[in-house]
Amino acid sequence: MEASALRVENSRIIHLAGTSVERYDVELPAPACHTAIAGWDPRRLRASTAPVNCRRRLRLIERRQIPAILQDAIL
Repeated sequence: MEASALRVENSRIIHLAGTSVERYDVELPAPACHTAIAGWDPRRLRASTAPVNCRRRLRLIERRQIPAILQDAIL
């Protein structure tokens, strides 16, 4: 199973894997929610196959699904 999530060192928060472009236009792995990525060290990231439990990401997913459900109900 390939890792599609990551954690910062031993944190219990599992983020969806994404990328970030740093100041020299180098693409680096980062949390997809982009939480707290300014001024941090990407070498602290650890790949994970655990389920994503990042509250920010789950909230963003929830917000995106509500309009689709409402739109389907109107049609």
